[in-house]
Amino acid sequence: MRRTFTALALVLAVSGIRADDAPAAVAQGVEYQHVIRDGLDAHVVRVDLSQPQLRIIATSEPERGLTVTEFAARTGAVVAINGDYFDPELRPIGLAMGDGRVWAEAIESIRRQEVVGVGGRRVQIFPRVEPLRAPEPWMSGAVSGWPAVVEECEPVQRLPGSDHFTRAPHPRTAVGLSADRQMLYLVVADGRRDGVPGLTLPELARLMDDLGACTAVNLDGGGSSAMWVRDRIVNQPSDLIERPVANHLAVLVVTEPAPPRED
Repeated sequence: MRRTFTALALVLAVSGIRADDAPAAVAQGVEYQHVIRDGLDAHVVRVDLSQPQLRIIATSEPERGLTVTEFAARTGAVVAINGDYFDPELRPIGLAMGDGRVWAEAIESIRRQEVVGVGGRRVQIFPRVEPLRAPEPWMSGAVSGWPAVVEECEPVQRLPGSDHFTRAPHPRTAVGLSADRQMLYLVVADGRRDGVPGLTLPELARLMDDLGACTAVNLDGGGSSAMWVRDRIVNQPSDLIERPVANHLAVLVVTEPAPPRED
């Protein structure tokens, strides 16, 4: 499933999605595209994880509560998005990890969480069926989310949650991977404004499937949804200002030699 953005444009055309902007190279192996159709305003980043200069990171506990802009500026990220759900004290729900250390103040939720584990150029989405309670040795970071919206290269048909959460439109943030885990998809869909209500979870599942994700998980959305590309926030947060969030995912470009991937 290693598609080029030319192929992606064809997929979008067939699925009724109109590309507002041509794909833009953010860095070698990283491309951004603004995608619109009636009622949809989405921002898509595609990351080729085979590129040796790329690293995927998550927020360390001392960085809790930064906006996406603040986290991107602090880390020198070329792309960053918001991460997990969180409580009023900005404690994430589920496994959280950054800079090689598990967060002490993450909340062990009764509800099982999907986990997006990252380490160097490796990314893996762990399903809630067998919840990941402790990181694997290769992981340097992690954020949790819920629910999975694409599994085994198909949109999930029976999505959990209340009508308000699952079947009402909201701004959404999602992460997906291709079947070979070589392509990472970071997506933010705007909402809660005139003509752009947001996405239901089934609509998000179809979008992630259309883009080429074989596995995908919904992260925190609503007023938290924000995407930084290169030097600015590219979407329109529904609060009209960025919200401080518990944690984040980001893409870095580094100059040191890359360690071999161990998939």
